[in-house]
Amino acid sequence: MTTEETKALARIESTTDPAALRQIAINARGKSENVEREALRRLATVSATHAPGTVGHDCWAMVHAVEELRRLNGRKVSRMNRMRPKIEREGEIAALEYCALNQTEGFSEVMNYGMPELTAEAIVLRHRDHFSQAAIAAARARLTAAGVQIDDLGNIVLT
Repeated sequence: MTTEETKALARIESTTDPAALRQIAINARGKSENVEREALRRLATVSATHAPGTVGHDCWAMVHAVEELRRLNGRKVSRMNRMRPKIEREGEIAALEYCALNQTEGFSEVMNYGMPELTAEAIVLRHRDHFSQAAIAAARARLTAAGVQIDDLGNIVLT
């Protein structure tokens, strides 16, 4: 890791401004995958307005991550136009349950970017007390099939 990357990562850790984090990710594109990915992770986290550690926070962090990935990749429509209305109609838990039971485009996008912890499936496993056994099993199976290591408690093991 270069000195510049170390400085950028330190700045990311202390930044709470979504616009600044977005700019860091844009500037890092093609120069440092690590800096770009960490800026996006932090952006997703600070953009979610629910209390950290809750299903709502994790759900909205996932939504923001997918939308930012789409924006970074130059997609014309970056908003999750099916997920947002589903959350509004049925709530975060029902929307995440649906995603776990039905593979979504967002899963592939986040996995391809190397952030399995920001998938709906990972959220279902982290907050399994809120979800059906079918959703938990589907989430575990999908992540495992994608090559993600999961510990005995259902947590993703990042390597």
